[in-house]
Amino acid sequence: MQPSLGLLFLLSLGHLAVDVNNGALPFLLPYFKEAFNLSYAATGAITLAANFSSSLIQPLFGIVSDRMQNYWLLPVGILLAGVGMAFTGYANSYWLLLTAVFVSGIGIAAYHPEGSKAAHFAGHGYSARFMAIFSVGGNLGFALGPALALFLWQWRGLEGTVGLLLPTAVMTVLLILILPAIRQAGGVAAGQRPASANRAATASSQQQERQEKAAAGTAYGTLTLLTVIVILRSFIHSGLTNYIPLYYVSYLGGDPGGSSTLLTTFLLAGAAGTLLGSSIADRWGAKTLINISMIGLVPLTFLFLHAQGIWLLLLVAASGFLVVSTFATTIVLGQSYLPQNLGLASGIMMGFAIGAGGLGVTLLGFVADRWGVPAALQLIGLFPVVGLVLTAFLPGQKRKGREGAHSLSTTSK
Repeated sequence: MQPSLGLLFLLSLGHLAVDVNNGALPFLLPYFKEAFNLSYAATGAITLAANFSSSLIQPLFGIVSDRMQNYWLLPVGILLAGVGMAFTGYANSYWLLLTAVFVSGIGIAAYHPEGSKAAHFAGHGYSARFMAIFSVGGNLGFALGPALALFLWQWRGLEGTVGLLLPTAVMTVLLILILPAIRQAGGVAAGQRPASANRAATASSQQQERQEKAAAGTAYGTLTLLTVIVILRSFIHSGLTNYIPLYYVSYLGGDPGGSSTLLTTFLLAGAAGTLLGSSIADRWGAKTLINISMIGLVPLTFLFLHAQGIWLLLLVAASGFLVVSTFATTIVLGQSYLPQNLGLASGIMMGFAIGAGGLGVTLLGFVADRWGVPAALQLIGLFPVVGLVLTAFLPGQKRKGREGAHSLSTTSK
């Protein structure tokens, strides 16, 4: 069955509308710090609240998503994400600010597992190319968030966050309108799964139970390994987005505008990497793509310390391209390990693993405080080495059957 590209495109726009709030928060933090006279620890707590509510609890939404149809969470998630972030500029106390950020994060967490499951059904299979259409919306939203926040701040200061309600309202209405199509796509996909179920009915119940337990144990073990790899990727991503600007300004004497250009280049190159990387994974296998990403990142992070000008910009673009190129692939791979728990797999890949990976920035902070930002960048270069070793233990066999025509292979050719 042909994928519904229109549906995927709208789900991707919803992803953009959700993650633009995620991208706006880092820009707003210095102004919150000044407005409420916060310490660095209290300012960090804002990020912690956002990280916890938007990322670490995503698997809970995934579990709920697997037990019942909750497509209504798509428009509700967008609404909460936008309204929460829009209210931050009007909070008259630190605790109200934390609450608004937390509510926005809940909306973000609600959208991702349900959205990726809907994208899976709309794509009619485990193709990374179709998941990339959904994923790139989030990449662009995160990349455009700082620019939109800057525009709104120049318009009305912190109260300009009210402008976030415009994309929120538009996408909430659009998602409500396409809910019937999303439900239909999910229903059609459910109706295309009879083969394994019919075979199971002919087997003895005891044998089937043993097979299911063995398969489940293997699947969760493999998913755990993949989760660790994604956490390492998040260490790299979060580390570079935090320390490239610091290195440029503090060590190269660059201006803040230049650091903003580097960061935007990194994020936009990542969006391009998502699209091209998914095609590579579909053609040559997920392990091949992950290996290419990890191998390429090792020298790039060390070359940062020896580059300036256009060469630094090119290195940043290449790094962003490589580190984000596996984003859609790991989502699809996680879903292929848990085909009966798509929401949980998506929540782990898009939420928990990425949120937990953010803890790596704390480790890098200790290194930067003691030995300087260049040392932190050198440490980032070691993470892909570990990731490359772990990737070797991912299973290499292809998934078989009808879904194989659409599926993402883990075979490294």
